[in-house]
Amino acid sequence: MVHNVHLDRRRFLGLGAGSLMVAALAPTGALAQVQSRGGNGRLIPPPRVGTILYTQRDAISRWGVHDNPNPTMGYVGGPDYPDDPNDLGPLVPLPGGFLEVFEFLAAAGFRQVEFAGYNQHPNNVGGSAPNVGNGSNPNYANFEAYREHARTLRSFLDATGLEAIGSHGFIPSTWPGGPNGGMTQGDHDRFMLELEVASILGMPYTGTGGDPTSASPNNRNVEAWDLAAEKWLALNDLAATTGVSIYPHNHSPAYSFLQDGPMVEVTEDRLTGAPLATPQIVRGESGTRLMERYLAMTDRSCPIELDVFWAHVAQHEHRWYYDWDGVRRESIFDPHAFTAANTKRIPLYHAKDGDRNAEPEGIGRGYDMVPFGDPSSDIDYQRFFRQQGAKGWHNPNYEQDNAPGGSSDPGRSLRVSRFSADNMQNLRG
Repeated sequence: MVHNVHLDRRRFLGLGAGSLMVAALAPTGALAQVQSRGGNGRLIPPPRVGTILYTQRDAISRWGVHDNPNPTMGYVGGPDYPDDPNDLGPLVPLPGGFLEVFEFLAAAGFRQVEFAGYNQHPNNVGGSAPNVGNGSNPNYANFEAYREHARTLRSFLDATGLEAIGSHGFIPSTWPGGPNGGMTQGDHDRFMLELEVASILGMPYTGTGGDPTSASPNNRNVEAWDLAAEKWLALNDLAATTGVSIYPHNHSPAYSFLQDGPMVEVTEDRLTGAPLATPQIVRGESGTRLMERYLAMTDRSCPIELDVFWAHVAQHEHRWYYDWDGVRRESIFDPHAFTAANTKRIPLYHAKDGDRNAEPEGIGRGYDMVPFGDPSSDIDYQRFFRQQGAKGWHNPNYEQDNAPGGSSDPGRSLRVSRFSADNMQNLRG
């Protein structure tokens, strides 16, 4: 497949292999060994090894090698990388834009990508994405150019053997049957355009990087989350005509406790249990978490994307609640059990790894982000994938928010992507 990628790529670029960092793109060391082994015992089937392109956002947004007289130089790992993480390899021209990054990711062993927007540096092959406005002010004149941009991206995916599994994109603020007369025409047209683009790209899912509604500390009321459930049911019903399902993505606030009871007086600090200087009046909580309520109020037409790192942060952050009598109670979130109980509602994950830090329970995040499979990891992904249910059905996308190394190490996001792809392929159980 890798050889075919290079042939197809030359048809796009008209470039010789000598002008590319071929050594970095070809499987070497552990990558070559992994690709030659059978799949027995793999917890992530080879076709499901994916990444969200937010991880490589710096590479997508820079001008790559093609027609660039002064490409960015960096280190993407030498012949013994990732077996030897210190083998940075030679200084090489770094890929940029979708086509060159797709080729790099495919050679590293990824087979799926999740988009985090469709724009790139305008000097890369395919150019920048046309501006189509938003639901309040759609730019209809650019709708067809936007579709054509999607067709170009699809040709890049096909040339590199990658599959688009999802996207973080546009979700309208209005919806069919919603308040104030329901969905506006602008929201409808913009939403349908995104669904059409998802179909062009071959995605079974598209979604957003946020919750179905805000999960801020001031928006944990059951009424807001029930209204969000109505909205996402309506949007997925509208999307059903295209065969694309839409999903919300969630971080730790979505696993805080639902405010669904009466107003009660509390006398203990939620975090420490210490007596409060003055009693406070708060809304009681049953112990149900926000996403648990959302799943209960929707059906399988409404999938979600679980971020495994942030689910573990939620376990650290959201441990105590005030019940309907105002009594402080402890309930520890279990990401493994939550996933197993809702396995067919969670077709996509962000496989983001974390190192447990020294922050006390309830203080800070409790975890620092690291590459997938890093030796410092304290997230038991072997257990997670072993217990998830529906083996081989889910789509885990490696994500690392802090992957880009900036100007001091511009090859870092690609280098740690190679490292993470190798560990995803080697995960056994």
